[in-house]
Amino acid sequence: MAYEVTATRRRPQRFEDLVGQEFVVATLKNAIQSGKIAHAYLFSGPRGCGKTSSARILAKVLNCESGPEKAPCGHCNACIEIAKGSSMDVIEIDGASNTSVNDVRQIKDEVLFPPNAYKYKIYIIDEVHMLSTSAFNALLKTIEEPPPYVIFIFATTEIHKVPATIKSRCQQFNFRLGSVEQIKDLLAKQKMKLCIGLQKNPQEVSEMHILFLIKLQLFLKDILLLIKFGINWV
Repeated sequence: MAYEVTATRRRPQRFEDLVGQEFVVATLKNAIQSGKIAHAYLFSGPRGCGKTSSARILAKVLNCESGPEKAPCGHCNACIEIAKGSSMDVIEIDGASNTSVNDVRQIKDEVLFPPNAYKYKIYIIDEVHMLSTSAFNALLKTIEEPPPYVIFIFATTEIHKVPATIKSRCQQFNFRLGSVEQIKDLLAKQKMKLCIGLQKNPQEVSEMHILFLIKLQLFLKDILLLIKFGINWV
């Protein structure tokens, strides 16, 4: 079995696994249950708070063979392929390295074709604020009137750099960092060992240590990486 870093192995696979995003989870679940699925979503917030993970979970929920339901089954071909990043109907694009008009034109050409195997063809564009002005303009019409089988999910850490014309065509969700208590509870539930300083019991994670990590702008993804490599903070 191929080695996976802790942050990847512990990536949330269900809405219930997201930390500190209760409003986002409740809103998305209600929308899915009532069948009111938007054609474009915009997830914004600090890095490492679950934007891309939420986009993948949403993609699984919408394309799950037993859905769309409030929770993906996790066992069908769609759920497995999306979790592995190998689904042909869920296309993840790095906005930082695909910034030109030509990249957007390729998307516009691709959306004309229906999904290969599942119900929706979903485009997840990370760091969407990195797209050029011309690329945003080329994307406007496609976002406004996409085919019924196409859904766009944008993620950004700098919402102020996304043009108002794009934001007005998307359903927006603002993500936030999990609280100190939520992070402590998560680490305790998963029985992680965070070796910080000279504690006698490495399983005891104090609030001071978590606050220290957050003040250093080390979010949950970073904390999980530090656990794996056994870094001690004095």
